[in-house]
Amino acid sequence: MTMRPVLGVLLLLWGCASSSPSTQRANPKSGPAFIENDWERALREAREKQRPLFVETWAPWCQSCRSMRSTVLTSPALGEQEGRFVWLAIDTDAPANEAFLQRYPVDTWPTVLILEPEQGAVLVRSLGGVSVPQLLGLLAQGEQAFQRGRAGGEELARADGLALTGHHAEAAAAYQQAVAHWTPEDSRRASAAVSWLKSLLAMGDTVSCMRVAAQELRRLPRVDDRTRVLYVGMGCALDAKTDEARALREQLAQEAARAREAPEGTLTPALRSSLYEVGCEAHEASGDEASMRELAETWWHFLEEQATRARSAEERAALDSHRVMAVALLARPEAALSRLERSERELPEDYNPPARLATLHLMAGQHERALAASERALSLAKGASRGTVLAGQARILSASGKRAQAEALLTQALNELEQASVPKNHLQRQVLERVLSQLRAEGDPPSP
Repeated sequence: MTMRPVLGVLLLLWGCASSSPSTQRANPKSGPAFIENDWERALREAREKQRPLFVETWAPWCQSCRSMRSTVLTSPALGEQEGRFVWLAIDTDAPANEAFLQRYPVDTWPTVLILEPEQGAVLVRSLGGVSVPQLLGLLAQGEQAFQRGRAGGEELARADGLALTGHHAEAAAAYQQAVAHWTPEDSRRASAAVSWLKSLLAMGDTVSCMRVAAQELRRLPRVDDRTRVLYVGMGCALDAKTDEARALREQLAQEAARAREAPEGTLTPALRSSLYEVGCEAHEASGDEASMRELAETWWHFLEEQATRARSAEERAALDSHRVMAVALLARPEAALSRLERSERELPEDYNPPARLATLHLMAGQHERALAASERALSLAKGASRGTVLAGQARILSASGKRAQAEALLTQALNELEQASVPKNHLQRQVLERVLSQLRAEGDPPSP
C-alpha cells in the first residue's frame, strides 16, 4: 500500500498553527498588513482605492501555509508592493468565511487569489505554496490582468462552482476550457490544470487524469508549475495498475528527480520536499524498496538541513509533517522525536507538534505515550481542527485493541460537525469519515 492512503489522510492536515482571528494582521517583519477574515471590508476598500484584491487562503492545519506565512509573506520585497493591492487573509475553517468559500471554493492549501474589485472576478489563481520571486510574478500578472480585463475568469469561476457542488464531469470540461485561455507561461494555466486533474480524479477517470498530466508536463516551462501538476498526476497514476500508469509513474519520478536539482529559490522548501515524496511513492508502487529507502534517507537529510537553516520556530516546524512521513518510510520514528519535541516546546499553543508526536509514538508501538500526546493536542485544537486530532486518537485506540471506542469517538465527532453545520465536503469531515470507514473495514485487531 502506498504512502498517501496510509499516512496522507492525517499528515496532509497536520500543518499550520492556528492564529487568533483579528481584524488586521500586522506582519511581524516587513511584509504587508492583511485584513483578516473580512471579505466585504477588503472588497469595499479595494473598490474605493481601485486596486486589485490579493487573497491568501489558509487553514489552521495547513503545513505549506505555515511555511509561506513565516518566510514569504514577511518578505521586505512583498512589503514594497503593499500600496499596489489590498491584502486579505481568509481562514477556510472560520465559519465567518462561508460566504467567501461558496463563491471561491478552495480545495488546495494555500490558494492565492487576485480579484478584480468591482465584480470580484478572479484575475490570478495559484494553488500551493510559492516562493517570493514566484509571488512577485503573480502580483505582476494580477496587475496586468487588472488593466487588460479578465479573459478566462468566467470559465474558471463556473468550473469552481461545479466542482463545489460535486458536478465533477461538468467541472472538468469547464476547467479544460479555462486552460485553453492561457499560454503555458501563464501560471493561471497550471492552477487550472491542477483543478482539472482533481475533477478527473474525483470522477474516477484515472486514464484521462494521467494523460492530461503528461500533456501539461510537456507544455509547462516553469519547474514550480510542473511540480504541482506532477504531484497530482502521481495521485492518478498510483490508483491505476496498467502499463500506461507504470510508465507515467516512471516519467513522473524522473521529472521529480530533475526538479529536485532546480536552483535555490525556484521552489519553496515545502514544494521541493514534496518532490521527494513523489519519488518515494513511485519506488514504493514499483516494489523497489531499496531505492525507496535510499531516496527516503536523502529526503531525511534534506529535512535536517532545512531545520538547521530555519530562522524561526515557525519556519522549522513547517516541514515537521514531512519529517514524520520520511521516518515512517525508514521505519525509524525515533529519529524525528527530538525535532517534534522541540516544536512542542517552542510552539506551546500549537496542537500540531503533539499530534505529530502521537503519530510517532504510535509507529513505535508506544500506545500510552501516543494517547497522552494526542490528549495534549486535543486540549489545544479548536473548532473543525479537532477532527484531525480525533482521527489520530481513534487510530491509537484501535491499535490498542479498543476499536469500538475508536468508532464511537469518530461517530461523536462527525455528529458534532453535523450539528455545527460544517459542510459535507469539508476536508476535516472527510478525514473523519475516511478513518471511520477504514477502521470498520479492518475488523477487530488481533488479541495482544
